Amino acid sequence: MSPRSSILLSLAALTLLGGCTAEAESEPLSPADVAAPPQAPEVRVETARLQGSQALLDIAVPGEIRGSRDALLASPTGGFVEKVYVDEGDEVRAGQPIAAIDRRSATARKDQAQAQLDQARAELARIEKLGDLATAQQLDGAKTQVRLAEAQAELADVAWQRALVTAPFSGVVGQIGVEVGEVAGPGSPIARLVQLDPVEVTLSVADRDVVGLKAGMPVAVQTDANAGIFTGTLQAISPAADLSTRSFVVKASVENPDRALLPGMIARVALAEVLAKDAIVLPQEWLVTRIDGVGVYVVEEGVARWRPVTPGKIVHDQVVIESGLAPGETIVINGHRTLADGDPLLVAREGTCCEDGRAVF
Repeated sequence: MSPRSSILLSLAALTLLGGCTAEAESEPLSPADVAAPPQAPEVRVETARLQGSQALLDIAVPGEIRGSRDALLASPTGGFVEKVYVDEGDEVRAGQPIAAIDRRSATARKDQAQAQLDQARAELARIEKLGDLATAQQLDGAKTQVRLAEAQAELADVAWQRALVTAPFSGVVGQIGVEVGEVAGPGSPIARLVQLDPVEVTLSVADRDVVGLKAGMPVAVQTDANAGIFTGTLQAISPAADLSTRSFVVKASVENPDRALLPGMIARVALAEVLAKDAIVLPQEWLVTRIDGVGVYVVEEGVARWRPVTPGKIVHDQVVIESGLAPGETIVINGHRTLADGDPLLVAREGTCCEDGRAVF
């Protein structure tokens, strides 16, 4: 074959191929020839069906027993210890004498001040009887002396009263810090007075638990020194945490007529109260926080649907749901952190919520 014939055959083949291509491009595609869009993969999750339950606040913490009132009594001026009227362990009433500190000297100063006051008043009365014969300067001077004498008498009377140390409340003498014949310094402890009925139990509560406490809640107290259980009530809850421990100080009052509970004892304190009945109570870890709020993913026809909720009281690591969920609904409890609204779900396990704050499978 000549070179000219080869060229002509090649041109014919190219023309035939181009015609086939144009014919193929002009034919419309059938629906079967169009590829379907890829489906989102199913997300493997665990779910729980909701049912009503109770929110139980149950706290057990150590506590320290103290007297409901505990005072170190002292003399503000100090002085010679003339007499001690009580012994350790004695029960005293409010106002009962505890010790006399330089009482005789205080009595003498009081008598002296009273005598000076009597003299100043007598001098004022004498000048007033003179009438016009007395000058205004004499009268003013006499009145000033009376006021000064009254002030001195008042100071002497206060010192005389404070020279006798008395019980500010009824209680038990815990310690005596002086002996007769000693010289007590100003402010030195004379005696310790403790009120043992009722006693006060102080305990430290974490921030997640303190929000569920309120005054008047019942408490149960046990100690290693006693076999019984003592009951009391919460009296006060600190409004601010201790900066060193980041815990809140809570105080309870416990009746102690037999003095079985003594200051310094370590106690075990239990608090239990039902905060809500037939409520939706979820572990906090099941909630999802988004920019637009807090919620959960509810299972609807095999897909995840975002549902905002209103959280309420916190009970340990659980939260009471005020609104947004109802018994009988199913929510995602594992794998929910990576979900988006509308994701198809592959349920690996389905349980029931909740017992002791956990799902039951």
